Amino acid sequence: MNTKAKLAAGLILALAGAFAAVAQQQSFTGVVTDSMCGATHMAKDKTPAECTQMCVKDGMKYALAVEKKVYTLEGHEADLAKLAGQKVTFKGTLKGGTLSVQEVAASK
Repeated sequence: MNTKAKLAAGLILALAGAFAAVAQQQSFTGVVTDSMCGATHMAKDKTPAECTQMCVKDGMKYALAVEKKVYTLEGHEADLAKLAGQKVTFKGTLKGGTLSVQEVAASK
């Protein structure tokens, strides 16, 4: 392969990779919870926000409950702590069951 062909192939691969990365970003709306309780909190004497914060303090991860599906969340932990138990909208990339958060905002 000559130099021009190699350069063109490299450029095509780079553009395809950039497009794939952008295409993977998705938007999700659900309730901030934790990875142990999911949509149904076990601490019945606490609010969903208090239960979520207690579970995260005990080592669980923040999660997003979307209908019957629960996604583990990565990133923006300070924002997630403030939004625990609330309905939110996330933008991020999903890999397996983990959502890497790029943006988060309270939802109505």
